[in-house]
Amino acid sequence: MRELRTAATLGKLMNTKGLRRRVARRFAALPRQLYRLDRRNIGIILHSLGKITSDTLLVHSSLSACGSVKGGPLSVVGALRDWIGLDKNLVMPTHSYCYPNADGEVEIFDPSATPSRVGAITDCFWREPSVVRSLHPTHSLAVVGPAKAELCVGHEHCDTPCGRGTPYERLIQWDAAALMFGATMNTYTLFHTAEDAGQAPYLYMAEPVDLRARCADGSIIRVRMRRQDMSVPRRFDEMATWLEEREMLIRHRLGMGELLFIPSSARVHALIKEQMDKDPYFLVSQKFTGKP
Repeated sequence: MRELRTAATLGKLMNTKGLRRRVARRFAALPRQLYRLDRRNIGIILHSLGKITSDTLLVHSSLSACGSVKGGPLSVVGALRDWIGLDKNLVMPTHSYCYPNADGEVEIFDPSATPSRVGAITDCFWREPSVVRSLHPTHSLAVVGPAKAELCVGHEHCDTPCGRGTPYERLIQWDAAALMFGATMNTYTLFHTAEDAGQAPYLYMAEPVDLRARCADGSIIRVRMRRQDMSVPRRFDEMATWLEEREMLIRHRLGMGELLFIPSSARVHALIKEQMDKDPYFLVSQKFTGKP
């Protein structure tokens, strides 16, 4: 009888905890419901940022950060394409982080099946018809536009995820514009490209990793790569204000979130590289470096 009472009590507690979780989720969603967005009003704010002069736009995103979006990710993608035009390249990171697990097992990255782990918008985007996704097990990107194949080619042959020879370096060479849609500067992958160019001594782990990827013909290849050391704390978020003060970043409100727009990634890259030539730890948290 005591065991039955104990089981009943545990059942009630589990139900209570479940109820609390459901209530917490409801309350967390309430602020988003106050900011209802759709393709049209997102487009109005995007156009207020000005005309895209680059042929390419890189977008980092968070669907929920700005409010409740009618139509979900497709509305955001549609508004972005309305803004830049169909004759330009729209690019999104679709990072999957297919690293070895604790047992040394490696997930095979399949560009036609492996989900993006950097947000709902990116995971929706790469699945759209005519979008091309680069073949890279950890830091793939997806592109639609006239130069999509040119941008993505050869990513699997690079020994770093975002450095020399990668599509991310190409984005700098093409002077792509960049937009953080509800996301912070902590998501700006091109900071890692700058760290690679500046030969940051902390950027990579000592030993490379062996990853696997599935090609279009079904064959599986090995991708040997230098893995970034993310245990070193960066100060990427702080760079929004730093760049805004130097008129390299435009900040606009969108619902409960904001847009951070960089018209010229090449200018930002050059300035950061200049700073890193003076101080290789320029992008590292001051708490980590011990600087005042």
